[in-house]
Amino acid sequence: MLTLGHLTAGAPPLLRWASTGDAPDDPGRVVERITRCGPDGPPVGERTERVLLVTSADSTLEWVRLRAENAAGVVLCGEIGDLDEVPDCGLVPVLTPLVPGGPVRVAEALMGAQVAVLQAEVRQVETYTNVAAHAMAEGGGPQGVLEWVSRETRAELEVVDGYREQDWPPEVSRQTNLLRELVRGREQGPVRGKGDGRYVEVWPVGVGPPHRLLIASRDRPWGGRGRFGLEQVAVMVAGLLREEDVTERERRLHAAVQAARTSAFQYLMVGDVTSAGRAVEPLAPGLMAAGVVQVAVLEKAPGEEREEVAAEVEEALQWARALTVLCPVDDAQLIIIWDGAQAPVNTVLEPVAEADPDRAVGVSGRGPLEHAARLYEAAVVSVEAARRTPGGVAVHDGRPPLAELLDASAGGWARELLAPLERNLADAERRRLLEVCSAGIAMGAQGAGRLLGLHRDTVTARLDELTARVGLDRALLADRAKLDLAMRLADLPPPVPGVAPAGGVRQVLDHEGAAVWGNGVLSGLSSRLISALATWVEHELDREETARALDISPATLASWLREAGTFTHLPLRKDRPGAVHELLWALYTAGHVRPSTVTGSEGEAARTGAAAVTEAAPGEDLAQPRTDTAHPARLYDYFLGGRTNYAADRIAAQKTVEAAPGVAVMARENRAFMLRAARHLAAQAGIRQFLDLGAGIPTEPNLHQVAQAEAPAARVVYVDDDPVVQAHAQVLLGGSPAGRTAFLHADAADPAGVLSSPEVRESLDLTQPVALSAVALLPFVPDDRVAHEMLRGFTGELPSGSFLMLSHLTADFDPEGTESVCRQYEKMAGIEVKPRTRDEVAALLDGLELVEPGIVLVHRWRSERSEEDLAEDDVRVGSYGAVARIP
Repeated sequence: MLTLGHLTAGAPPLLRWASTGDAPDDPGRVVERITRCGPDGPPVGERTERVLLVTSADSTLEWVRLRAENAAGVVLCGEIGDLDEVPDCGLVPVLTPLVPGGPVRVAEALMGAQVAVLQAEVRQVETYTNVAAHAMAEGGGPQGVLEWVSRETRAELEVVDGYREQDWPPEVSRQTNLLRELVRGREQGPVRGKGDGRYVEVWPVGVGPPHRLLIASRDRPWGGRGRFGLEQVAVMVAGLLREEDVTERERRLHAAVQAARTSAFQYLMVGDVTSAGRAVEPLAPGLMAAGVVQVAVLEKAPGEEREEVAAEVEEALQWARALTVLCPVDDAQLIIIWDGAQAPVNTVLEPVAEADPDRAVGVSGRGPLEHAARLYEAAVVSVEAARRTPGGVAVHDGRPPLAELLDASAGGWARELLAPLERNLADAERRRLLEVCSAGIAMGAQGAGRLLGLHRDTVTARLDELTARVGLDRALLADRAKLDLAMRLADLPPPVPGVAPAGGVRQVLDHEGAAVWGNGVLSGLSSRLISALATWVEHELDREETARALDISPATLASWLREAGTFTHLPLRKDRPGAVHELLWALYTAGHVRPSTVTGSEGEAARTGAAAVTEAAPGEDLAQPRTDTAHPARLYDYFLGGRTNYAADRIAAQKTVEAAPGVAVMARENRAFMLRAARHLAAQAGIRQFLDLGAGIPTEPNLHQVAQAEAPAARVVYVDDDPVVQAHAQVLLGGSPAGRTAFLHADAADPAGVLSSPEVRESLDLTQPVALSAVALLPFVPDDRVAHEMLRGFTGELPSGSFLMLSHLTADFDPEGTESVCRQYEKMAGIEVKPRTRDEVAALLDGLELVEPGIVLVHRWRSERSEEDLAEDDVRVGSYGAVARIP
């Protein structure tokens, strides 16, 4: 817009100041319109605000104070002898023309200047717009614009936080209150000041208060053009700051999402599914409710940006139940956790792998979320095979871990080796030490540190501490591998009483299953590679020494190790020491290295030497359960995420899941229903006694843990006639000191025998209310009459005020899926399973008083999940649940 500064300081200037009295020389005074008037001034009532009035020199200007006191100025045209004779117009400045002519000619010249200014403003707006657009495209914030404007105006410009008053320029220090109003959004600005030869203007910038401040300073007055430019700059800066703020918020949100994904993965790696669920549910709704999952590891091609590949993976996954994580261990890898009830994840990721021939995708089998760490390791191993697989995708071959093929004496050896930890460390400290060391052994100190959020020196120190506590030497490969094997064995179900621990690692590995496993690992290797690997481990992984011994170059040895890693599915790298340990065990069990290669610092008894025996408690006659064949109780434990299962159980479970993907969800939701119902009865109904029929293998949290968390004095008796359950229950069960927990080996089909047993009579007071649990029990009683009589045998003897917790398989929602589950049980264990309709379940509860919400699908019984979330699982859950009071 035109100002008096344009007209008095332009090139060439058109006016000069001639004011007397109080009128200041104000170059910033805005001129919106130029008009001529006679000596008596403009007509009465005509608008004069921001109008530059052009009149003749013979005017007395008395009218200015009366009806033009808000005019931009008055121009006197003609001869003026002495400027001191110019009339005093108060605060309205008086100017004289520097162009010849009368009012008409002068007004035309001034209007021409106004047109030129308007044209310059249009060009300026276009320039500023282009600069702002470039700055926004670059995404660098307003700094580039400020630097450009500074060069154009020869001024200093900066943006400061409005509340940082110490950054306000001293030239406007007397106007602090007005500046505060700018920050609060109560004034539009600008605030102007002058001092020490500097002219300062302050403009508010930002969409809303509190505003930041644009401070512009230079050594000459801010004329009209400059002032218009600053106003536009303030608008541009506000827009760019908003864009920058939005970008920063998006960046922070993205970083927070990635951090949540990483945290969820870290929780899963240490088996903390509850904490993982809190992090995952907002990011991948429904995934944590999945019965089984698959884990895939995608290794990007060299030179690719991992974030871009992650976006490509997200696009491929679309709205599937899955979680993508930037691997905290390897910067080249992505991790995908996939709901196993969906199509196999490898079919979804195949197009992603095929998009670049240098990508590789390793995929695990299916398993519960609680076993995510095992699935992740299987996927990592499969990446090695994927690198040389057409299409770049490889699914884990299903080879069970060595530890799961060894007999119970191996578990006894591991417990003895790690016994110093139990004697000298508190439970929480021991668990944390083992968590850190397990990760360190599997993926090296650096990888474990990145996974767990620790410095690698901390991981190294913890590994040193662990090996020292158990009397091993971490400098020896054999001792590191021995500790690894002991920790893997310790993660399996503990041996039952009466098991003789193996006399040392040689006795542990001298096992038929181990030999079969070792030959399987090495089956794809040539004699050249086997010889090289044996030399490598015998030289403690020293590549230079190994290369000299083989008379090859270190580069050739590195190439051979990569080739061997591909065939064995083992990443033979420093950051995967666990894989190197498996190679050592395979070489020993297949007879390719000397015994001393695995014994290390251990002084062992001979293979036929005596070994200590863990004696059974007096009166116990525990048959050792077989671990080479699947067992229904251990399968159920596997579906629940328990640890009391073996390779044969997991293989059978995989087949069951493939035939009936909903079986794991059924097991988990039945379990969750029982725990919710027990918590309700202990906390709300005052029940302090529980009798659990068909208890199955204890899987945390157990019924007694939930009940005693609400009421420490609660008493629980578990009943099961399965010797496998009995063997494990004797070891695993424990309870609150104030309460009592017992196990009864008996058939629930004999109510009188159960209720009269010493275990029940000594643990429960049957004159007081008891909560009877028959969760997932009656489907194994196919005869309706027998099932009804069995229930009545208990409910008829328990006192009034007792409760029954019941769940039952149903085909009401998914007949085909339920039939598949029943067929798998019959095929696997020769057990007939009968689903029942809602009416048939109601008939079993006849005569009892249903507790709200009555007979519903188990996942809906007093659930805190949303209706939308519950509806997604209605078909998969396939079991009714109810709690009923005995009148």
